[in-house]
Amino acid sequence: MGPNGKSVTIQQNWGRPKVTKDGVTVANSIGLRDKYENIGTKLVQDVSSNTNEEA
Repeated sequence: MGPNGKSVTIQQNWGRPKVTKDGVTVANSIGLRDKYENIGTKLVQDVSSNTNEEA
């Protein structure tokens, strides 16, 4: 990810898959079924969003 990173394909619930190099978009697309595992996912999403706002 990032300007020199690889592209990531995200399957969406609607429409075509999304191709991106944006780490925030990738982090926000992750959702886990286990509520305890999902806590870590939400933490990564918050941190990546805050980092993106600061940068």
